[in-house]
Order: sequence, then C-alpha cells, then structure tokens
Amino acid sequence: MIKNLYFAICLCILAFNSASLEAHMIHKKNIKKKWKEENVPPFDELMLSWNAKRPLDGKYSFYVSVKIADRWSPWLLYATWGSDGQSSFKIEAEDFPVRVYQDAFEVLEENKATGFKVKIISEGDNTLNEVYSLHVYTNSDKVQEPKPVISAKKPVHLKVQGLSQMKLNHIRYADLCSPTSTSAVVRYLLSSMDIDPVNFAQSSWDGGFDIFGNWVFNVVHASSILGPNWDCWVERLSGFDDIYKRLQQKTPVVVSIRGPIQGSAQPYSKGHLLVVTGYNPLEKRVICMDPAFSSDDQTEVSYDLSEFVQAWCRRGRVAYIFSKAQKAKFWR
Repeated sequence: MIKNLYFAICLCILAFNSASLEAHMIHKKNIKKKWKEENVPPFDELMLSWNAKRPLDGKYSFYVSVKIADRWSPWLLYATWGSDGQSSFKIEAEDFPVRVYQDAFEVLEENKATGFKVKIISEGDNTLNEVYSLHVYTNSDKVQEPKPVISAKKPVHLKVQGLSQMKLNHIRYADLCSPTSTSAVVRYLLSSMDIDPVNFAQSSWDGGFDIFGNWVFNVVHASSILGPNWDCWVERLSGFDDIYKRLQQKTPVVVSIRGPIQGSAQPYSKGHLLVVTGYNPLEKRVICMDPAFSSDDQTEVSYDLSEFVQAWCRRGRVAYIFSKAQKAKFWR
C-alpha cells in the first residue's frame, strides 16, 4: 500500500542579532498540514533533520524546493529513510542553480534563496503520526568568524563513558567516528549500555555515498532510539558558547572537526567527529570523548580552547544537538 503524504512546515523564524552568524534554526511538531514559506532571510544552505519512528515496512522520501527571486526550484530528493536503510543523493537541477549533496540542499552561483518548501512521500504502512518533529536549518555564511566565549565561567563535566571506534568489531572501524560518538551520547542520555555502536553504524550508513559519517542520518537514527521525549537535529552553531550552554543543560554535543589539534590521536586531516563533554574555564580546556584513541579508557581528553575552535571552524561549526522535547508547536 502506497500513501502519498504531502506536508509542509509552518515556520517561525528567529534570527540571530546582526553580529551573529547568519543562520536560522526552525522546529516544528504536529506534522499535519501542507506548507510553503516565503520571505525568509536569505540563505544558500539548508539542512533538514527529522525525528521519527523508523518504518517497519517501506520508507519516507524527503523532498525540498527553494525560491530564488520569483522562481521556485524543482523538487529535489533530499533523502530516503526506511526499513531497509537510508540514502542521501547528489542531484543538481537542470537550468536552476541548486543541488542536493549528502547532508545539504545548496544554492549555487552566489545566489540566495528566500523561501523553501518541504514534503514527504510515504511508502508502506506509515503515517505522519510517527514523525515526532522536524528541524530546518538555513544558513547564509558558514565561514563567518565564531562569536567569542561569553558565559563559560563555571566548570562543567558530563560523565560520558569512553568508547573507542578502534576496538569495534567492524572491518571499517576507522570510519566509524560519527556513529561511535553518537551512540556514546545515546548511551549517556538513556543511562543504558545496551546501545551497540556497530549496529548503530549499520543503521546510519549512507547507501548513496557508502559512508558512515552522514550528519543527518546519525542524528535521525539517534532520535529513533531516544523516542519522542528527545529532539535531535544538525546545525552550525555560532560559537563555543552555544556548546557550553548545552553542556550546562546536561546534554553532550557531537561536533565535526578537522586537524591539526595538539594532543589528538591522529591528524584528522579529512575530518573527524567527537563528543564535547565539558569545559575547564581556568585552563581553557575543552573536555572531549574522542573515539579515535586506541582504547575506551584513553578516549577522555582535553584540547586547548583556541585550537579546538579553529579545528571546529574548519568544518563550519557543525554540531549534533540533543534536547529534551518541547511541548509547544514552535520553539527556538
């Protein structure tokens, strides 16, 4: 049985102030109605995260369209996610400067979009009642300098248990930094060691690119384990202070970095994912669970704040966010 379920997200966009990164994070629950939004602040990057129960049969297909000037782009397939796996895509529109590439919908040739549309097509015995929440991130300047640390005055240290990707029973253990980091966070949030990082990796593997590091798929699979009590999404944060505030709320943050960074297990020249678990303001050290070390008990390390921020900025300040679910339809 095939159901075509089209929906759109009623949006409430809150901008950072003029000194902040030109980015917006929009959240929506109660997915019921069709949606089209125009006159949003200009952007050239969009990332869509969803929190849902994974279908037991069939799949969800996510499509995105954006508005440039007075024209809407064709619908591009952003991702598929279902009972038999997930895939992202590399799709470039004909005669329109947009493309989908892995985690992101991109606006090309220095254009900016001022509107977007999202729809899901559901195949199999699935309904939108199994989609708990949607999270849309838009951005127009991912290379802007981060905001300085403001509120990081008190030490914080979350006891996320160490988990080394190097000890995992998987032929591609060296590629599993993202699912290892994310499964360690899920273990911490659920106070359960039952989450198998190898199974987590298989369930976040991107069949379209044969990678385990797709940002959105790691977050979405985490949400399918955590359930509707948690909201999970991907965004580019505006500075380390945003991480620190999450730590104060007792939620670790998974981030993407690119080396060099002194004290790391490897050069991380192609990028790496780890968990930020704390901060020591006296020594200006960022405490991390870094899965690249050779054993679980070696994974708790600390990095100099300035070096950490530089390494994080090389990857555009990408972060996986985990937050207790809100009851309101819209929230920031």
